[in-house]
Amino acid sequence: MAEISQERDPQRTVLSARARMMGQEDTVQNRQNMRRQALGEAAGRAIYLACDEEEAANLWSIYAAFTATEARYAKVVLCKSLHAKGTRIEMMPERFETREDDKPDLRSEDERHRDAVNDWMRWRGYIGQLRSEQQYALFAVVRGRVEPVVEAELTRVGERFVGALRALSVIVDTRG
Repeated sequence: MAEISQERDPQRTVLSARARMMGQEDTVQNRQNMRRQALGEAAGRAIYLACDEEEAANLWSIYAAFTATEARYAKVVLCKSLHAKGTRIEMMPERFETREDDKPDLRSEDERHRDAVNDWMRWRGYIGQLRSEQQYALFAVVRGRVEPVVEAELTRVGERFVGALRALSVIVDTRG
């Protein structure tokens, strides 16, 4: 049986794959550009394919804030995770420490619940101002029902998704 060679640096493999998904050659500079968090997700790749750097960063921040609110609402209010569960191996660290930049959440359970609901309702209000096809495109990509990018090209839903984020950006900027 032939032995399969394994890449020594797993990051290189991942960054090369991201570059290929974005339709770019596997060069050192392109791999460096692929380190953005947004490019690890289909939605982020769609945003960066359709927009210039500044607009893409703005749309990604709106997308990230919206999806974080959705995840927090699901966890706190619905007691469900939007992410897959895996086996966890519990280990006790030798030393228990906190970082200087850690900010513990000292709010009560009711306050966290209320804030999660308020944030979720605020985002639902923003999204409610979008046209129905924009709402569909946004949720289809967020929920992973469709791929916004296929072979380094935006799909129709991907184009609508980016358009919906642009409209959502205007709404958030004027109301937020």
